[in-house]
Amino acid sequence: MIDINFSLKGGVVTFDDFPIKEGQSLEVYIDDLKEDMLQVAFPEGYILDVGWRPSFEIDGKFHVVLIKDYDWSSPIYSGSAENLVELKENINKALVVL
Repeated sequence: MIDINFSLKGGVVTFDDFPIKEGQSLEVYIDDLKEDMLQVAFPEGYILDVGWRPSFEIDGKFHVVLIKDYDWSSPIYSGSAENLVELKENINKALVVL
């Protein structure tokens, strides 16, 4: 799992299929780059979702969304990242909303 302490905001990891480690090329993880990689539930109906699109394509991107009350059509936060550094930045931006 990505090295972020979600519990500081009351988050509970509900799905974790994120084996990517810092310092390694994303090409090593091509079979792990998919739409559903990480999901964290937070109090008051918030969900943070992380995935890669298009799945299994090295020219894709990580996508981060924060939704409330299962309203996937109107995310509270939405961002994308090409690497782990940008991904962490996007996750932290989403967590500021909480």
